[in-house]
Amino acid sequence: MPTFSSDQLRKLCIKMFQAVDASDEQAEVVTEILLDTSLFGIDSHGVRAVPGHIKSVKSGRIRADAEITVLKDTLTTALWSSLQQFGHVVGKKAMASAIKKAEKYGMGWVSTVTPHIGALYYYSLMAAKKDMIGIVTCRTTNYRTTPYGGKEGRLGTNPISICIPAYEEKPILLDMATSIAAAGHIAVMGARGEKVPEGWLLDKNGNSTTDPNDYTLQGGLLTPFGAYKGYGLSIIIQALPDFIPGIEIENERSQGITHAHTFMALDPAGFMPLQDYKKRTDALIRYIKSCPPLPGRKVQMPFDREWSVRERRVKEGIPVDELFWKRFIEVGNEIGIDVNKEMDM
Repeated sequence: MPTFSSDQLRKLCIKMFQAVDASDEQAEVVTEILLDTSLFGIDSHGVRAVPGHIKSVKSGRIRADAEITVLKDTLTTALWSSLQQFGHVVGKKAMASAIKKAEKYGMGWVSTVTPHIGALYYYSLMAAKKDMIGIVTCRTTNYRTTPYGGKEGRLGTNPISICIPAYEEKPILLDMATSIAAAGHIAVMGARGEKVPEGWLLDKNGNSTTDPNDYTLQGGLLTPFGAYKGYGLSIIIQALPDFIPGIEIENERSQGITHAHTFMALDPAGFMPLQDYKKRTDALIRYIKSCPPLPGRKVQMPFDREWSVRERRVKEGIPVDELFWKRFIEVGNEIGIDVNKEMDM
């Protein structure tokens, strides 16, 4: 598995996006988010996705010149649509807008309809860096997650991310799919020749399977996490950004509707002094981590593992699975870039 420094990958990814006429800003924003995600060890949503995004531009599914249409805007809320712009670009602008509203009025909520925006943690963390509580949800329309007890797809993977700012500790950061796992994680497991745990997947006929290829290649289905609890949360996330009327749910994909999101920022100072709130967050984190662990275990906060991976990868580099690196090479050839040469291989 080849491993590269973040600087090497940044230069390559920006050059690849520019080669398909992305602006400098677009290339830098998408690369920044994908690279940051890989540094955290979330390989399912990191730089391995670059070849797919390049192909989306080449096919016209994503257009660098696509506009962001503001359908509604109030002091605290907004609804944007941009069916062909880079989702990462729209997502970053949307959270920035939500934060700006929250700075003035205590809260901001911007909903968007766009292509895929990558891992949600990036946007909720944006809010925490500005001393806001950040909440992001995504309704995907690749309806290949079953309802609880079902054997056909009716839901997306429908992730949610919440980030709560702290004072001295790292923020509390949650990023999770409401399906048993994100679809990208299943693709990574397939690329590595791994099996998925029992109960994660159904094949296209509704039978339980542990082969990730039954999902990624054969039209299988994901199950909701936590049985009926994850299923219920998935329905809520599916409904939250459903503000565009006149679209039949069964036909959203064919009518060009892709992902729908909510970007929320909430100012804790609306309830108590900001520093007091952040210090209380610290106290909660320390109290939880003071719990005696089971033998051989360690009590951690959500995202502790990812912070540790980031520290290591900043020093040691980012690994890219062989299968995904081959796709880099193939797509690079299509757009006139010798990927191996660019990386001094």
